[in-house]
Amino acid sequence: MTLKPETEARIVDLAKRLGFAGQDARDQVLKMALDDLDAKTPIARRKMTPEEMDAEMAYWRKVAKRNRALHPFDDENPPSKVWQDELYDEQGLPK
Repeated sequence: MTLKPETEARIVDLAKRLGFAGQDARDQVLKMALDDLDAKTPIARRKMTPEEMDAEMAYWRKVAKRNRALHPFDDENPPSKVWQDELYDEQGLPK
C-alpha cells in the first residue's frame, strides 16, 4: 500500500510515541488504529433469514414456556391478583 508522505510521517511519529520500533512498527500502528475503529463501529444489521427468524421465535417460545412454569397462574387468578394479595393487605395498604 502506498501512503501519502504526510500520512507516512504521522504513522512514524505515532510509532515512536507508542514505543514501536523495527520493520513492523508501521503495521503495529495501523493495526492498533484499525482495532480501535473496529471496536467503535457497530456491526451493520441485516435482514434475518427465515431460518434465523424461526430460531429466534423458538428461543422466545422456550423462554415464555419457562417463565410460565416458574410463575404459574390461571385466568381466575391472574398475576395482578396474586401480586395484589401478596403485596397489599385487605385495605389496599402495603404489607
